[in-house]
Amino acid sequence: MQSSPAAEMGGGGPAAANGPGSPGDDPDALTGHALLDWAKKGRWSRIVDSRGFLVVELAAIVLWAVYFTRPYLDMDPAIVPAGREYLSAIQTHSVWQRFEDCGLCGLWYGNVRGGFPAFADPVASTLHPLVIVTTLIWGIVNGSKVALVGVFALAGLSQWWLGHLLGLRLPSRLWGAAMAVVAGYLAARMELGAFSLVLSTASAVAVFPAMLYLTREMTWRGVIPLAVILALLAVGGTGYMQIGLIFVLPAAVFLVPLERDNLTRLVRRFAQAVGLAMLLAGPFLVPFVHFLPQIAKDFDTSFSNAQPLAYVPLNLVIRDITFYLSNALGKPPWPSHFVNFVGWIPVILAAYGVFSARDPRMRRAIAFLAIAAALALWTASSVPLAWLVKIVKLSWLTQLIGGIRYTSFIASLAVPPILGLSAIGLDRLLSARKRRFRLSLEGASVAASISLDVRWLLLVPLLIAVNQARTFSSLWIGTKGIDPYITSVVNALKTPGLEWVNVPFGEHFFVTPAIGADLKLSGDFFRTWHWKDRPVPQPVLEANRNGPPGGMVEQSIVEGIHIHAPVERQEYAAIVHADGSRTACTARGTGGDIDVSCAATQGGALVVEENSWAGWLAEVDGKPAELLDGGWLSVNTQEGSHTYAFRYRPWDVPLGIVLFVVGAGLSVWLAFRERRTERAQSSASPEEG
Repeated sequence: MQSSPAAEMGGGGPAAANGPGSPGDDPDALTGHALLDWAKKGRWSRIVDSRGFLVVELAAIVLWAVYFTRPYLDMDPAIVPAGREYLSAIQTHSVWQRFEDCGLCGLWYGNVRGGFPAFADPVASTLHPLVIVTTLIWGIVNGSKVALVGVFALAGLSQWWLGHLLGLRLPSRLWGAAMAVVAGYLAARMELGAFSLVLSTASAVAVFPAMLYLTREMTWRGVIPLAVILALLAVGGTGYMQIGLIFVLPAAVFLVPLERDNLTRLVRRFAQAVGLAMLLAGPFLVPFVHFLPQIAKDFDTSFSNAQPLAYVPLNLVIRDITFYLSNALGKPPWPSHFVNFVGWIPVILAAYGVFSARDPRMRRAIAFLAIAAALALWTASSVPLAWLVKIVKLSWLTQLIGGIRYTSFIASLAVPPILGLSAIGLDRLLSARKRRFRLSLEGASVAASISLDVRWLLLVPLLIAVNQARTFSSLWIGTKGIDPYITSVVNALKTPGLEWVNVPFGEHFFVTPAIGADLKLSGDFFRTWHWKDRPVPQPVLEANRNGPPGGMVEQSIVEGIHIHAPVERQEYAAIVHADGSRTACTARGTGGDIDVSCAATQGGALVVEENSWAGWLAEVDGKPAELLDGGWLSVNTQEGSHTYAFRYRPWDVPLGIVLFVVGAGLSVWLAFRERRTERAQSSASPEEG
């Protein structure tokens, strides 16, 4: 037995003499060497580069995401992702079931803390198309599980797009996409159950290839995809990825030659994409901007939960769960906030990729990815935000900046560019000088040889990297059953009308079941914002595991949960008379449709404990009535029996929809116009030549 290297793929050996139509005619040569020579003739590359094969690649990525997230495909609505806040995080998905049940009543989310405009919530991802479609088809819980599978697939497809735009080979772009699906920056967020954060992070992955595509196509063909992706990101919720990209995207200036004309053109096209995205995201942005002055958010201008910059990159390579459950390296013990594991192999490949540029265009792409990753890690450490807090003199702006309390989430934005650099490094290795080892076996009557391309050895570390990320991230891709006692407690909290109640504080697994039963929860221990200067409605029933709160007495015990009622009865709707006495009224309805019936011996002011806001209209016995000033819905009343109708019909949502239609129509028109212009130019070219 002997071994010998061959310098080039086409050099030496029996296969070198084969024609282009055969992978090998030497019966004594095994197919490894011959197939490589046959592939070099161009047949395999033609197959790989065909559009049909691109579909195969994309399908493979989707199937990989489905395999990784397969626990979420259990379509039992009593089985939910195990993240501790998950059933609070998806509560606003119920808006779409409201639209199915009562149409426009869904414009008002009246199930927590006095209610608020359904489309103005900056935390929720209510308006994301993936949420809308899956909720309407499969319901709140099952729809959210299907949406999560789609989210992981979206991350992989976006990473593949980046590799495709970079001109990487099939193995490089597929490996990068596979890593994007299983890296810890998505899966670990499910330890918290932060649906909107996972969705917005996956949406942010697509911004990087879209930005690269914009610089390659400085036309509307490049502007429109970026605009669509930015619009999807805008409706993704949480705000962390959106704010993080403000600090990261300046790296895009390195994608074009640093000349004034190029930079001006890039800025102009990017501004067009942002403007178009604002139109497309109009159904969210218009209600949100209208409602924004009413929002008061928790803030931390010291950024006490941020990890020091020197330690932030280490979260890319540490896969020890006990580390993330400790305070080591200057961080709180929260895996959901700090895990961004990709592993040493991708990081080493990324470092190699940084120095492997072969042409100016690739060097610019590498600079963009490397600087974007560095900016994401820098922002995650809170250093630039802390500087802004010191510089800014306006207290409201300081509080707004301090509202970005958990900057560690922004480190997720470093993962896509790092994986892009890793794929570049891998591609450079695959394109390096080819070397083979030939093993020959000779016997009395048999002679055989095996030719091995040493690049196949790369398969081992690549599979190790994917498997390390998959096994570590799988810790947070699990499900949990909703305990039957939760349904019993929810049923015990039902009231005859629309009275406010409370589930046990901090127990998120009660929230979506309660809202699914159309309960109105006085408290809200999920959102980090509240309505400025508005009181929280008082509950008529409250569940907890302890003794009665102040002013309440125990009413019953259900499955070990104590149900309490106030000593003084609280009414959702009542007429307050001039002498201070009250007449209770009966209320029915859901969301933004509320009907109240009252019978009183004297007039007064009907007060309904639902937050009053622009867009509410009132009728008394079918005739328009004027709402009174104040935090609650209120109208003047007369003695006798009357019916009162309150309807939330805001102007901001229709305006936002109009802007969306304008943006969508403009996108289609611009795309067709540009295509028509290109066709006209191409048809004129032969005549000119």
